[in-house]
Amino acid sequence: MPASTRVVYLNGEYVAAAAARVSAFDGGFMYGDGVYTTLRLYRGHPLDLAAHLERLRRHAAALSLPVPLDDAAFDAAIDRLATLNDLRERDGRLRITVSRGGDPDDPLPLHDLERLVPTVMLALAPVPAELAAWAAEGIEACVLAPGSARGGLAHLKTLNGLPAVLAQREAAARGCREAILVGDDGRLLEGAISNLFLVSGGVLVTPADQDHLLAGRTRARILGLAAALGVPCADRVLMRGDLDAADEAFTASSVREILPIVRVDGRPVGDGRPGPVTRRVQAAFRDLVEKALPAAGPPAG
Repeated sequence: MPASTRVVYLNGEYVAAAAARVSAFDGGFMYGDGVYTTLRLYRGHPLDLAAHLERLRRHAAALSLPVPLDDAAFDAAIDRLATLNDLRERDGRLRITVSRGGDPDDPLPLHDLERLVPTVMLALAPVPAELAAWAAEGIEACVLAPGSARGGLAHLKTLNGLPAVLAQREAAARGCREAILVGDDGRLLEGAISNLFLVSGGVLVTPADQDHLLAGRTRARILGLAAALGVPCADRVLMRGDLDAADEAFTASSVREILPIVRVDGRPVGDGRPGPVTRRVQAAFRDLVEKALPAAGPPAG
């Protein structure tokens, strides 16, 4: 379906994406005052929706921001969007956004925030066709300079996404599919839109879960899957040298799933091909999807 004919959910209404509008005084637009989550639909069926909504509410609560829809309402809206956007037989990328709302007479609200009506939008689009090729062949990533972390609230999925956007633009300018963010002290943190995993000596390692990175839902699932496969796992502080010495590397996110990293800044990772641990984890994740969503059939792509 062309973008011009897509439909979004906005504050209880289903409207053409091109016609969707929010107030110029909405806190999300003015200050990034809001939260979001993204997840993948497999032939119309969301994976792990309850956990995504639990995290959305938890992060919103950290901003004293109410989420006005319950799980059943979200589920109904997603189901309707899948039909309206002709995504019953294809995989889709869903973004749920909740922002502060606004008051033109009080453009910087500091008190009585409960009077503001939050803006809720759900936007659904097809998963990019190239993801299947990236998963099969691997991608190239680049490491950004120290200090590229997403900021003081990196552990929350807020609407202040400019650092991640700038990182993705820099990666694209270098011909890469992902940017690896680095802390002020040089530690590897995460991808701009993913979590990072390395394999060294048969051990699967990921940057330590601290306030400087967003530990995604797929990250937790992968650690569980790897443990079930008998792959030793650890989270610890990782530096650039750990990446250079790694046998394998991959990124993980709800929409992109697991993408092998075969080159970093022009240099091969390991032998320059997706490695055996990465392939085992990919296969286990796909098996999980098929078992979790039997009505959806095999995952597309």
